[in-house]
Amino acid sequence: MFALHRRNLPTSGEELAQVLETELRRFMRKTGPIVDVHSRAFPYIDAIAIDLDGAEIERAPARPPSAGNSTKPAVEVGLINLSARNLRFRGMPLDLRLEARHVSLHQTFDAKGDIMLLPKRIERGEMSVSAAQTELEEAIARLAADQAQGHGITIERVRLMLRQRGPDSVGGDVRIEARKFVRVKIDIHGQLDIDEDFAATISELRCRGAGMIASRVCGMLEPHLARFNRRSFSLKSLWPGETHVRDLRIAITDRLEVHVAFGSANAER
Repeated sequence: MFALHRRNLPTSGEELAQVLETELRRFMRKTGPIVDVHSRAFPYIDAIAIDLDGAEIERAPARPPSAGNSTKPAVEVGLINLSARNLRFRGMPLDLRLEARHVSLHQTFDAKGDIMLLPKRIERGEMSVSAAQTELEEAIARLAADQAQGHGITIERVRLMLRQRGPDSVGGDVRIEARKFVRVKIDIHGQLDIDEDFAATISELRCRGAGMIASRVCGMLEPHLARFNRRSFSLKSLWPGETHVRDLRIAITDRLEVHVAFGSANAER
């Protein structure tokens, strides 16, 4: 769902491009144009290209306000293409690619009366997200350092080890080497499995450490890990409307890559 922060729907492809560009720049920085719209007969659009290569996002986009249940057709798009190579989300580089074909965008309104666009139906599409393991490791290290600073703990090293157990299963270990008076090593383990109905389950979350300080740190972490252990969440409806996940694959090399195929018809694996 995409909030437009205006009362009226754009009346041309050029105006729609300007509105989308303004909305994206509310939460990201990027040099050069972002949105390009090709339309021969608005509201029928041939293609929307979104270029987020090299963009920086310091905060997650604001969640759109809740909208009413009633919607009506607004825009039909033949192809939406999004490229985001070396996108930096809170300092971590990601590569994102999305292609969606035959997209039906409906309009609805928020509590203030501003228009919101809802992707009601996407005939078919694919999305890939990938990140280098070294970059994920550095992101975890920054997060751990921020959390440890208030406790007088210095994070000296973080090591991430991801293992692929199958096309829909990933195991991971994080080793944290820290110092507070003495050096300690803490190992955190977890696993993510995705079943045939696209339900993702986090399991086997545990923390281990040798020595009194490491055991104390694990003792503080265990209640937080327990909140997520054995928790499941559905990935089948990542998009609102009639669009569902058709296939999901995970690949691990020196990068972690997630590939998702989605569509509105015959949404079966």
